[in-house]
Amino acid sequence: MADERQPLLRSSTERRQSRASTLSAHEVTASAQGHPDYPVDRGYVAWMQVLGGFILFANSWGLPNAFGVFQTYYVETLMPDQDSSSVAWIGSIQLFFTTIGCLPGGVLLDRGYLKSIIAVGTALEVVGLVLTSFFRSYWPVLFAQGVCMGIGSGLLALVPVAVLAMFFEKKRMLATGLASTGASVAGIAYSLSMRALFIRVGFAWAVRIFAIVILATNAISFLVMRLQLQYGSKSSKFGLHHFKDYPYSVFVVAFTLFVASSFVPFFFVQEYALSLGVSKDHAFNLLSIMNAANVFGRFVPNYIADRYGGVNTLLPLSVLCITTLCMLPLAKTFSALIAISIVYGFLSGGVIIIPGPTITDLSPSNADMGVRLGLAYLVASFGGLLGNPLTSAIKGDGKSAVANFSGVWFCAAAVMGAGVVVLVATRWLKFGSPFAIGRV
Repeated sequence: MADERQPLLRSSTERRQSRASTLSAHEVTASAQGHPDYPVDRGYVAWMQVLGGFILFANSWGLPNAFGVFQTYYVETLMPDQDSSSVAWIGSIQLFFTTIGCLPGGVLLDRGYLKSIIAVGTALEVVGLVLTSFFRSYWPVLFAQGVCMGIGSGLLALVPVAVLAMFFEKKRMLATGLASTGASVAGIAYSLSMRALFIRVGFAWAVRIFAIVILATNAISFLVMRLQLQYGSKSSKFGLHHFKDYPYSVFVVAFTLFVASSFVPFFFVQEYALSLGVSKDHAFNLLSIMNAANVFGRFVPNYIADRYGGVNTLLPLSVLCITTLCMLPLAKTFSALIAISIVYGFLSGGVIIIPGPTITDLSPSNADMGVRLGLAYLVASFGGLLGNPLTSAIKGDGKSAVANFSGVWFCAAAVMGAGVVVLVATRWLKFGSPFAIGRV
């Protein structure tokens, strides 16, 4: 027995010495063996990625969740000459560049440039906010907040999904869901704090303080986040050939339709409440209530998705979201709006976040995961660009608030319904039948 143990002991010693030699040698070994440098599904380093991801979710996807407070302030105070639909383009362009920026972010991440992505993305966000603080007219704000800040957010937005997929396998959906609650927490915190700061220190300094907060918090992510060392081997291949994987490409279409529809209530619930005669204080609180419910919707459904699969979980969630959207015209009082905001906030949390880790599950190799995520978000960006302004254009201008906004809610429900049909097609392509039993 002792003779049998000696080779094992020597082998273990050699492995430790090899790991301590040089970084490049380690990367080659790890890449060749496919072994992660850090433990998967456990350990301090893995859960620190959740913390870093929480912050990056807050300061990328959390910004569209908080745009409602800017939407209302711009229409009522800063740009009273602009109508609601025009102002909505600022938020939609920001969301568009947030999603389209995921493609270069994914390509660079596949090549190992994690720290550079976080640094450049943060710099663009801060510059965009500082420029916004000096502007008072429509087009400069659209460039600074919509384009500059959107591109910065886009570089950051993909990082948590891709990094957490490296550190978690069995708990991938749950870890991503926990990190993604940062977007909802940011929607609450940024909405309430920005509204208070608009009143106390004025628009300019409120936005500058916002920039300082983003700079300080993103610095934490810069320090704690890292890649598995076998990742970034430059083997990733960018190209449209990824769309020949038909379950993946069809799912991307569903993802695009969900992006186009799921953010609509976050953009317009405050304006709808004000048109119903709800006080400004109560109307502003609705967005925070919706984001608070969204927190729980981002990890409870993800826990279920780890067991049953992302597509299987998205199907009932999206159907329930459609039902809730169709009930919004019936909400004519503040208490009814609170109930709808809670239900929709919870349900939409899963619809918004589950597609990301589902795409990683549909990716056959970690080497191309960043590119495939980036391509998916690139396509989905057009949903983010067009969804809110087009639904806003449907809004009427009559005396009845319910009639004016009914088209907005029903249009969002119809687009999400199309996404449900495409999800069914994804299952069909995966299993040969939409009714087959299986995890996807």
